[in-house]
Amino acid sequence: MVTIEKSCEMLASVDRVWELISDTDKDQENWGAIKDIKVLKRDGNTIEREAMVGPGAFARKSRQTLVLEPKRSIGMTMAGEGMGGERKIVLVPTGENRTRVDVSWSLEVKGVPGFVQNIVKSQISKATDTALKKIKKEAERGPPATKEGA
Repeated sequence: MVTIEKSCEMLASVDRVWELISDTDKDQENWGAIKDIKVLKRDGNTIEREAMVGPGAFARKSRQTLVLEPKRSIGMTMAGEGMGGERKIVLVPTGENRTRVDVSWSLEVKGVPGFVQNIVKSQISKATDTALKKIKKEAERGPPATKEGA
């Protein structure tokens, strides 16, 4: 089992960060190892999709289910060739216009030696760091979400 935990503090409101991460059609812009997203079904806050996951020639088809809890979290379960598991993104308000984004992965990499699992863990860890930096840059650059009645 491969587990990864990352966090990033952002000078942006929960509303602004949610605006960015909840646009799951743009996941491949932030999460570089996710490509060719094809939405199969949308039902309220649940999205079922297929995507290619992994670097270049090593990419494999993955079936993913995303569950959005508005302004709180996005859970993703995935199953595919050689890998399955979960990713959870949680938004934690830490003050006015400050949000911490916590990302946790729990993955099973099937049919590969232990050293390959370590490589997979390293690659996902780096991809998560990169995604959090992109989200932070966009969240802090863009206009902050306004409160109703303000």
